[in-house]
Amino acid sequence: MIDVVIVKTKEDLNIDSLELGDVHRMHIQVSDNSLGVPWRVPLVIIRGAKPGPIVGITAALHGNELNGISTIFKLINEIDPQELAGTLVLVPISNVPGYLMNQRYFLDGVDLNRVMPGKEKGATSSIYAHFFINKIIRKFNYLLDLHTASHGKVNSLYIRADLDNEDCRTLAYLQNPQIIVKKYDENGTLRGWANDHGIPAITIEIGNPNAFQHSLIDETLEGILNTMRYLKMIPGTIKDMVTDDTTVCDHSYWMYSNRGGIVDVLPDLADEVSKNEIIAKVYDVFGQVKEEIKAKHSGIVIGKNVRPNCDAGTRILHLGVNLMEPNPENIPGHSDYESDSE
Repeated sequence: MIDVVIVKTKEDLNIDSLELGDVHRMHIQVSDNSLGVPWRVPLVIIRGAKPGPIVGITAALHGNELNGISTIFKLINEIDPQELAGTLVLVPISNVPGYLMNQRYFLDGVDLNRVMPGKEKGATSSIYAHFFINKIIRKFNYLLDLHTASHGKVNSLYIRADLDNEDCRTLAYLQNPQIIVKKYDENGTLRGWANDHGIPAITIEIGNPNAFQHSLIDETLEGILNTMRYLKMIPGTIKDMVTDDTTVCDHSYWMYSNRGGIVDVLPDLADEVSKNEIIAKVYDVFGQVKEEIKAKHSGIVIGKNVRPNCDAGTRILHLGVNLMEPNPENIPGHSDYESDSE
């Protein structure tokens, strides 16, 4: 017989009140829904028996980005609270309404990761963001925010981080990632708010939406455990944080179609492409090529569109560019706000 623990609902997260050396499960109330009752954000708090930092791990801030949920579940089974130094605060589903609706956005159609830290009075998404920040995120010493690609697209396993911030750079390399995209902290993102408030934070992009991809989940889990070893939360040898296998991109941007039709995106994830290489073809319904899309710069494929039907102006391929020369012309100034993932 499977034992299921009754989970209590609390108004706020009070870590100091939780018993040391144990696993605690609870819901934290945030803003009210249309039933007149609060939305409840699920938390798993692993309170170590020994002193140490508070590390927060958030998943499903976009409601259809699910690989982070499984990553958290596997992490729970890896940790012995009696041997843990510090506290893990795990948030498997951050955007509860979006998760229930199986969509990226909050229930009012707003991207929660564009309105942080929200407002106590305002739009429904803004109020939710306000309480999410103040009741949960503000309690962390470090933050790992787990994401995936959005609907119709796929991602490699890669990191977004402000590499000019020493703590964030360390967190990024501790994941032993294939690709790091150097991203400054944009206003409105959870990562940006955290770093602005002294909580070193990175975004970990784990593959594709609406699925569990266990090979990528396991790689992500190992990066999290490596981070915990570095922070002396668990014993073990830290894996090399600097590797020649990691590609650091100074910029990244999406390439778009100019014509509508049926698109075939040619490179695979993490492929290197050359300037002027054909990266996609757009066909009409009779099989005739209407457009060949070429890379304007050499780079590495971070993400790509996998949905064949394509309107004019559809995002086709997310290209990471490592600029060895002075900033060339025609690098689109796409920010995290336009990245279609974080």
